[in-house]
Amino acid sequence: MRLKTFQAETMTEAMDLVRQALGDEAIIVSTYTHRNGGGVEITAAIEQASEDDFVTPEAQALRYGQGNGRLFVPGEDFASPDDLQQTGELILGALSWHGVPGRVAERLTQAALRVGLDDAVGALAEALDETYRFPGLSTDNRPLILIGPPGSGKSVVAAKLAARCVMERRPVQMISTDVSRAAAGEQLAALCRVMSAPFLEAADARELQYAVGQTPDAAKLIIDTAGVNLHDAAERKALRALIQASGAEPVAVLAAGTDALECGELAAQAVALGARRYVGTRLDAARRLGALVAAADLGGLAFADVSASSFIGKGFERCDSLSLAHRLLADPDARSPAVDPAEDMQYFSPKPAAMKAAE
Repeated sequence: MRLKTFQAETMTEAMDLVRQALGDEAIIVSTYTHRNGGGVEITAAIEQASEDDFVTPEAQALRYGQGNGRLFVPGEDFASPDDLQQTGELILGALSWHGVPGRVAERLTQAALRVGLDDAVGALAEALDETYRFPGLSTDNRPLILIGPPGSGKSVVAAKLAARCVMERRPVQMISTDVSRAAAGEQLAALCRVMSAPFLEAADARELQYAVGQTPDAAKLIIDTAGVNLHDAAERKALRALIQASGAEPVAVLAAGTDALECGELAAQAVALGARRYVGTRLDAARRLGALVAAADLGGLAFADVSASSFIGKGFERCDSLSLAHRLLADPDARSPAVDPAEDMQYFSPKPAAMKAAE
């Protein structure tokens, strides 16, 4: 299977470019919408591709990165050995800079090289898609209980989930078990008042079970818990009791910019408590994202949405293999945390300035 990434101003125009270059047999792998009117990207795939597949002038222009649509990294899809080596060095250098554990970085690089593209973004996206799961945060009424270490951003994630329900005109019920910190409960209560969302507090598993029973059947139940030391057996036991009392799906909340191995171990503990996916936070403040990869690889969690702002109104950003590849390959010396990494064509060289300075 061969991947090609196209850009256009609108989704309709991008789909037209896909059909022109790949025909009606193309499979849409992923889509990505830039913020601030930056256009749309579509990554599409075909089972087999050869020079004969690019028979029209428009298709040839797309193949070689010309015309209104273009590949993300202009050039031929069918990479030469030298091209593949350069692509591998670029991907491995980027993953290493982000602090992705060595064996994980090497495995992802090898998977990306097997794709056979000299488009580093497309190759890494394919490797990520084959290796990890990206289910996102479902918008159904399944109750959720947020778990994670102190300071990971659980309360912000809870507020964003509630705000999304309000924006979608769906009933929501918020419960907090973080009663030891008065300020935390007061802040969530104030946000819920603004959103006209019911808010309850529960000090232990028994109170939580009672509070859950007061939730209307049609309401989305969101439970915010206190930060816990997931390495501590006693704290894990207390958290497990809350999870069981709630009957909700545990979703881990883990911050970017932390030690990757530590984050992987925390993710594994969250999986042992029943978590299957996680929300990555602090993407606006962290430059190195190895912890997010480690949570999926070493911990076994699936990627849900990510939070790139503590501002509740900003909501979540979708995390799929293509957007994650963009973030991992964006040159940290060419972007600010407030800039969408896919809006800039500057990507890692095999040894970016930040790495050279550290040598």
